[in-house]
Amino acid sequence: MFKSLLSKMLVLLPFISHHAFAEPIVWKIYDTQRQFYVLGSIHAGEKDMFPLPKAFLAQWKDADALIVEANILKQSTSTVEQYQPPLTQEKLNSEQLQTLQTITTSLQLPYEHLIAQPPWLTATYLQLALAKQQNLSTDQGIDYVLLKRAQQQDLPIKAFETVEHQLNLLQNLPENGTNMLLETINNWQQTEQALKCLVNVWKQGDSKKFTELFNDTQFDPETNDALIFSRNRQWTKILSESEDYQSGRFMVVVGAFHLIGEQGLPALMEKEGFTVERITKGVTAQCDGWEKLTS
Repeated sequence: MFKSLLSKMLVLLPFISHHAFAEPIVWKIYDTQRQFYVLGSIHAGEKDMFPLPKAFLAQWKDADALIVEANILKQSTSTVEQYQPPLTQEKLNSEQLQTLQTITTSLQLPYEHLIAQPPWLTATYLQLALAKQQNLSTDQGIDYVLLKRAQQQDLPIKAFETVEHQLNLLQNLPENGTNMLLETINNWQQTEQALKCLVNVWKQGDSKKFTELFNDTQFDPETNDALIFSRNRQWTKILSESEDYQSGRFMVVVGAFHLIGEQGLPALMEKEGFTVERITKGVTAQCDGWEKLTS
């Protein structure tokens, strides 16, 4: 889901020397009975993103479960064959449709097919196609790789949500996700540069630039709350109150943008009385193209 399930993506590190001294952000969130080791996921990636931080992997062998947003390895019975109006062609004006057509041409996507989709699904297609154009693959997404590893090693897998729940969330966005689509196409050049910046920032563990990227790619408040903040609150409630998590060691992998700011999962867990520590170090990431557009 755009800022989470279809996060903004990546390119290679510009400076190889940084890699030896910096790692993606890992949080340790704990009380006297339980420990959560939390890693932000980018849902489409490349082989160069691995291996994952040692501070995270060191806890894996003693973990009681892997916790993810949704177990995408499970077969889903949900479909989007019956599209709910309004559709993209009904919500965009002629100028916006022309912009969309230009973008679909550059991505080699079928314009006529996309305008017959609900806006949230059109935005999804654009994000996935842009990721593919940048040589990213969902098979190299952090959550997918760790789900496969847990499956192969018989580590229990737990999920905050089902795939069906996530699909329902998208289908119930305001105006069928029109604001999300308009933000995407009206700021397409910025979106391209943000994608090129994100994995560099993720690899370098640059929390300051992560926050800037997050703030720069906001949708309207209602959409933001549906996709990010309300889910963070629900996940905090689950981790702190569910009988499944009253004791033990757990590996938690959720979209990286769910971990940012006062409404992010670490901050919310701290408000619930947990101790929160960052256990990896980062450095400043270079994102010249994105910074020029946003300065």
